[in-house]
Amino acid sequence: MLANILAQYPGVSPVVFMLARSLGVLIPPIPGVFIDLLGIATFGWFIGFLYGEAGIMLGAMLAFLIARKLREPIARKIPLLERVHEWEGKVSEKTKFWTLVALRLPSNPAFDYVSYAAGFTKIGFWKFFWATLVGNIPTMLFVYYFGSRSLEMGFYYFLGFLGVLAIIFAVLSHRDFLKRGAK
Repeated sequence: MLANILAQYPGVSPVVFMLARSLGVLIPPIPGVFIDLLGIATFGWFIGFLYGEAGIMLGAMLAFLIARKLREPIARKIPLLERVHEWEGKVSEKTKFWTLVALRLPSNPAFDYVSYAAGFTKIGFWKFFWATLVGNIPTMLFVYYFGSRSLEMGFYYFLGFLGVLAIIFAVLSHRDFLKRGAK
């Protein structure tokens, strides 16, 4: 359905795509990578990357602001948030930025949740924005560039690329589990 809208209405397709990509962040069960693949097919890798990144940033900022707005009512109900505040008190402002960048680099499967979780901290909006942008660009460039190249090479290469992505995301999503199992 989204592919049809993008094809039938090229004048508004960038906006529709960016909104769809932001929904992939705001509603965590929506797998954003499939929306990214649609962006590659519709706009090409570079323009698709720009639109996709804009949509992701919009979604991340909205998730952050939603959590920030709900922070105090939820904090009273969830004791775990006290630990977040304790951790935050031990970390310098500069370290917070680079910690968030580091969380963005390997954890794109948890991207949506990190956006909401950051809203529960006291990190500033602009620090969150820049850390999210810096930390997200490498993965997005990888997905858009190599996704586009594999699509150009043919259907089986593209399926192979999807398989590699699935393996990478599965390993990264379960790295804590793997670390605990190795101990």
